[in-house]
Parts: sequence; C-alpha cells; structure tokens
Amino acid sequence: MRSYKEVVEIFQSAANAHIAVKSFASGPLSYLDSHSQNTKYPFVFLRPITSLGLSSNTRSLTFELYSLDVPNVADENALLVMSNTEQYLYDIGSYIRNGAQQQTMDFEMTNLNPVNEAFQDRLYGWVSTVIYTEPDVYNFCNFPDL
Repeated sequence: MRSYKEVVEIFQSAANAHIAVKSFASGPLSYLDSHSQNTKYPFVFLRPITSLGLSSNTRSLTFELYSLDVPNVADENALLVMSNTEQYLYDIGSYIRNGAQQQTMDFEMTNLNPVNEAFQDRLYGWVSTVIYTEPDVYNFCNFPDL
C-alpha cells in the first residue's frame, strides 16, 4: 500500500510531466485561496476531501482536483482557458490510469464543475471529484514488527 504522501506524489508527477501545467500544490482550500497570487499558471491543485477509507480490502481516497488558469482580458480567452483546463484534467487522469506508474491502482473522475471568476475573481477552470483506489491493503506480510 502506498502512503498518503506517495499518492499525492503520483498526482504531482502527472502535473509536472504535463507540458502545459506550470505548477502543482496540494492541501486545504484555504491554501489554494491564500496562495493564488504567487502561483504560476496553469495550475493544478489537489484537495483531500471525505473518503470511504478501507472497505472490502480496498482503500479509496477522494480528492477535488482543480485545473485553473488566468485568462487574458478578452472574453474569448476565458472560453479557451475553460477548454484547456478541462483537457488538463483528462490528461492527468490518463497519466495516472495508464502511465508508467500504473500498477494496481485505479483513478476515477466522478464529477466535473466549472470554476469561473473564483479565488479573488481571477481564475477560470474546472474542479473534478476524483477517487484513487488501491486494492489489497490488508496484507499481514507488510506488518511492521519489531
């Protein structure tokens, strides 16, 4: 079983490998709002939310995955930002589901909502609910004994 840190690093690796994404961060929503001024865009942000945890020997972690950018002044640019940031979410999902790090984990995008003029009225993009699932977490062979 991967640690929580390792799971976040999978998302970070996907964002860092993407040619268009300029920065990645994770944490609570307050972190996203307070740091949005000094971030390089396009930006991917991973926010943990309530998860199912362990069930039937399967671990599920649920996140909100944000893909955000700052459009230029023209209205047409906001439409382009919305289009691009949506694609970035699908690209990251594809990297996680089918990329080099894929082993036994699964990635599911269950919801996608637009983000318009959010976080100090300057960001556009999307937020998706994603579920990271990993089977076979109850494994006595991995028990740390002294």
